[in-house]
Amino acid sequence: MTVLSALPLLSAAILLIATSTFLRILYILPSTNASHNPYAKTPKKTPSHMVIVLGSGGHTAEMISILRDTNPRLYKHRTYIVSSGDSFSANKAMECERRIQARARSSRPTLAGQVDSITGKWEVQTVPRAREVHQPLYTTPLSSLWCLIGCLRVLRNVSRTSMAAPGQYPDAIITNGPATAVIVIMAGMILKFFGFAPVYKMKSLYVESWARVKTLSLSGKVLLWLGICDVFMVQWEQLAKKINGNGFRKKVEWTGFLVE
Repeated sequence: MTVLSALPLLSAAILLIATSTFLRILYILPSTNASHNPYAKTPKKTPSHMVIVLGSGGHTAEMISILRDTNPRLYKHRTYIVSSGDSFSANKAMECERRIQARARSSRPTLAGQVDSITGKWEVQTVPRAREVHQPLYTTPLSSLWCLIGCLRVLRNVSRTSMAAPGQYPDAIITNGPATAVIVIMAGMILKFFGFAPVYKMKSLYVESWARVKTLSLSGKVLLWLGICDVFMVQWEQLAKKINGNGFRKKVEWTGFLVE
């Protein structure tokens, strides 16, 4: 009798938890949280903190091109996230900074971790790789979980040392396709879900690779299906039309080529 009488209470508790979780997810999803940002209607003119996720090879080369017009006076703190073992992307972060800082100063660019009154600060953070090349698929969930933990730790740490707003999480996350990108954006959403970060922080901008003409990459498909990107951009008009169809609400944005 005691067990039977506890069943309604257990059912009510499960229903309450499920409902609260569902409403919280709706609250933090980009498609429903625009009204929660007190700065949404006015351009942000105060110093900002930007996180850039670098992949290997072509992804990093495209990202350098995408960031060519970044204003270092506005984005005072720039954090580059690379996967463990990816020395190529870590080195390319310096090349990216050389182009960005050239817009504001004629002298040599600052080194990682250095603080400059004009160009601010930049740094490289390393997280575990989400999936190694030729890694068996059945081990991917474990390595992805380890990557997620690393991303949560990095986002938490950089919030404490943010030059733009000490103690606050980054304003934006920019990426263009590597597998780590999905994990970083998910980490940002988890921090918002549990209330560690405001819903208007860590706005995500995903730029699909220029090479994806007719279909999205796997990372793009996952992010679009999850609906956790604030802005999802493709670089080919035919791809945008294929995805958006004739629907009233656009799923992806297209403004032309974003790489040189």
